[in-house]
Amino acid sequence: MIFFQLFQTFFLIGMFSFGGGYASMELIRSRVVTEQHWLTGTEFTDIISIAEMTPGPLGINIASFVGTRTAGIPGTVIATLAYILPALIIVMILAKVYYRYRSLSMIQGILKGLRPAVAAMVLAAAVTLVRTAWWEGAPVTEVSSINWTAVIISSVCLILLRKNRSGPIQAILGSGIAGAILYFICP
Repeated sequence: MIFFQLFQTFFLIGMFSFGGGYASMELIRSRVVTEQHWLTGTEFTDIISIAEMTPGPLGINIASFVGTRTAGIPGTVIATLAYILPALIIVMILAKVYYRYRSLSMIQGILKGLRPAVAAMVLAAAVTLVRTAWWEGAPVTEVSSINWTAVIISSVCLILLRKNRSGPIQAILGSGIAGAILYFICP
């Protein structure tokens, strides 16, 4: 039963994961955390952090982790293949259509129309991550319950990333070191 649930869940996520891992984070979170209860909100945020540090696309890494967590190695294989399968089919079909009809204004209009939806999905995922990191997943986001250490680490990383002074790897390593020092060594 769990194998079917994993396949169904990640196949549907794969079907609607337009825009890549960041755009699909909110969809993955709603299915994995809210509907299936395979992870808590905090665990999901932790998995995103781990998935960012490991090679490979974010969504595939999350599918692999959830598959392992819920059903071991067979669960990993099923969840990962289920996540990849829709994209494989859709990309093969769209590639053929795109190369044949790419100059049509209707095709260009469709692509331009999809961009705002993808931006909204990325923004929804970002809001969820900020709430989990800054308010530790609390249902009420009050100024008095803000985790200021997390806000400072996030802000420094954002500034460094936007000014191209560091890349994602440096930001991840730096935040991990800062988190170890600020949360563990000097709490």
